[in-house]
Amino acid sequence: MRLLITAALLVVFAAGMHAEIIRSPQTWSVAPPFAKDTEAREALSGAACVTGTNHCFAVNDEKKYAQFFDIDGRKIEPKEVIRLLPDTVDGVDMKEIDAEGVAYAPAAEANGISYFYITGSHGRSRNGSLRPSVFFLFRVPVSTVTGRPEFAFSEGEPSPNVERTALLRETIKSRPELADRAEQPLDQNGVTIEGLAMEGDSLLFGFRSPCHTANAYIMRVPVHELFKDAVPSGTVEKLALGADVGVRDLAAVKGGVMILAGRSQDDVAVSHANCGQPIETEEGPPAPSVWFWDGKNEPHPLGMLPGVGPGDKAETLMLLDESESEYRALIMFDGAENGEPIEFLIKK
Repeated sequence: MRLLITAALLVVFAAGMHAEIIRSPQTWSVAPPFAKDTEAREALSGAACVTGTNHCFAVNDEKKYAQFFDIDGRKIEPKEVIRLLPDTVDGVDMKEIDAEGVAYAPAAEANGISYFYITGSHGRSRNGSLRPSVFFLFRVPVSTVTGRPEFAFSEGEPSPNVERTALLRETIKSRPELADRAEQPLDQNGVTIEGLAMEGDSLLFGFRSPCHTANAYIMRVPVHELFKDAVPSGTVEKLALGADVGVRDLAAVKGGVMILAGRSQDDVAVSHANCGQPIETEEGPPAPSVWFWDGKNEPHPLGMLPGVGPGDKAETLMLLDESESEYRALIMFDGAENGEPIEFLIKK
């Protein structure tokens, strides 16, 4: 495993820098591998589970499909593949979805139907190209018992029951906090969604970019306004996560959301950046961290991830369990085979 805790790091953690988060000594396995090839297996970008079950859903940012999986102890068991996007939409060729987040919405919060919601990045590629395929939000109705659809589905063509909308693209452009960075390249502080979570009757979209003066952004959209003919409304919140720090994932917890935060601008020409603008500092790029946000007040830092450095692309945050005093969470990494899952205990 490429993420190793050295004795020197353990001394730092013992000194208190990472006291709130403990890396579990228990290892996780994935078998069989995620579908369908190495490119997809190294591009897992989000996961969520049906509340109170071991039935889950994973997305990747390189394909047009997603995959269901189950958890058995500390083993991830990838299961059925479901196609989300066809090869063409209205005569336009579709490339990858660039799926960056998935959230589970219980039936009580989704008009009596339980869904997995999946969001594309809604951003330009690193080379600046504009791909229509990344501007979709999807939802897949699933059983609260099995975590699977009750309709026939396959990896070939999307079922008509898999809904999609492109209107979130207009919501983003309508918000003054985001408008001037909408559809700009990531390395120019352009809009890129990387986190998604359900909170009450709204979906929260976490932005890796843009960030501004050490603030990241989360946009709240009422779920009942989605998948209608009108452009949904949205309200944008600024969160003080630090210089060059954006949202890399979100996970719903009691009373709010956990935020997986990490470097926002990792491909800028300068070695240090403050939300897209060069700054003078001796500090290195920000390492992944975890925060709690109640949806109203300033976010509360929970700590850094022990043994995880700035170069480790912590991409997925999945809540496994929650007690009165701590969260049990799974972190998965972009660029690692099957996400290379690592379990952490996070003190509240």
